[in-house]
Parts: sequence; C-alpha cells; structure tokens
Amino acid sequence: MPHPRRTDRRAIVSAAIEVLNDRGLDGLSLHVIAGRLGIQQPALYHHFGNKAELMTAVADEVLDRWHTDRTPAAGERWHDFLVRNARSLRHAMLSVRDGARLIASGGPRTPSIDNAIAQIGLLERSGFTGPDAILAFIAVSRYTIGAALEQQTARDGGAIIVPTEPAHAGAAHVAEIGAKVTALGPDHEFEVGLSALVHGLGGLIGNPTSETARGKADASTSR
Repeated sequence: MPHPRRTDRRAIVSAAIEVLNDRGLDGLSLHVIAGRLGIQQPALYHHFGNKAELMTAVADEVLDRWHTDRTPAAGERWHDFLVRNARSLRHAMLSVRDGARLIASGGPRTPSIDNAIAQIGLLERSGFTGPDAILAFIAVSRYTIGAALEQQTARDGGAIIVPTEPAHAGAAHVAEIGAKVTALGPDHEFEVGLSALVHGLGGLIGNPTSETARGKADASTSR
C-alpha cells in the first residue's frame, strides 16, 4: 500500500477524480479510492456516509473546477448566456472520463441559490415567466448532458453508419451526407443543436407554457 496521503474531504474527492480518469465510472469504487490514498476503506466513512454522498461531492467538484460560466455578465442577452452556460457545462463534463454519466447520476438537483437567482432573473427580465425560465434551463442542460453522454459513449467515434447492403435507392447519397456530418465533428454538431434549441426557446416569450397548458386543459374539459 502506498504511503498514506492527507485524507480530508478535498483530498478524497481529488483522489476519486484521479481514479475516475484512470478507470471510468464503473471502476470508481471506495476500495480503489482508499488504495489510491494509502488508507483503509473504513476511513472514508469518517468523511462520507456512503458512496452516493461521495459521488455527489465528486460531481460538485468537477463542476466547480471546469463549469466556470454559471452566471450572466452585466448587460448580457439571455440567449448569449444560455449558449455560454451550456458550453461551459459541456466543457466540464468532457474534462473527465465519463463526466456526463457522473453529472447525470448526481442525484437531486440542488442548484446554487445565488446562481439560480441570477439566471432566472435574467430570463424573467427578458420576458420569460418564472416557470418557463426554469424550464428553459432544464431543456438546455438536458440537451447538453445528452450530447456529452453520447460523445463519451458512442462507438466508432459517433460516425453515422449507413447500411449499403442490400442496396437502396439514394443510400449512397445519404452515406455521403452522413460522412460530411461526421467530418464536421462533435463540436459542430453540438453547436447546431444548441443554436436551434435556444432559438426555439425564444418562442416562450409572450407565449408562456402555463397558458398553453391551461388552454389544453380547458379544451379537454369542454369536450
């Protein structure tokens, strides 16, 4: 066993990130983390009640280190901030092995209250209702996590594979287009989807989802 290292919460989380990068999320066990620190596994429970608590701390640390664009700048437009925030979240997840899986499995959503106030306030001042502001951030974060998850887990580097046997009319054309999209790379693919999503969210201004839901409910009860 290696010489014991410092074993406060921060050191344990840092060791866990090292193991995550070496072994991936499936290999991130308390036994291996303890071995990396040169301590016995039960010593970890002095700082974390269980593995889930430690994984939440690891996810928080990944976001604290690499997700740096969490609050809007003075005078920033809502759509510019949503894009910048999503890029920052994606960068954080791609900075560690299996980062998207780690963040997606991080348990209940407990955003920083200061960040939440600033983010929601920006969208409300831009014409979103409060609920739609939250829904907008949920939509963008889910898209971003999903895109990062696919990038980190896709086989064949995320290439678009078009079957050529048996031959189909137009298959060669589709294969050619797929090859061009693959060549553009995951960054371009992410940006196209993000731009389309954020543009679509602008439709909520002046057309809140609460009114849409109420209209559907009224229509269903009048039948």
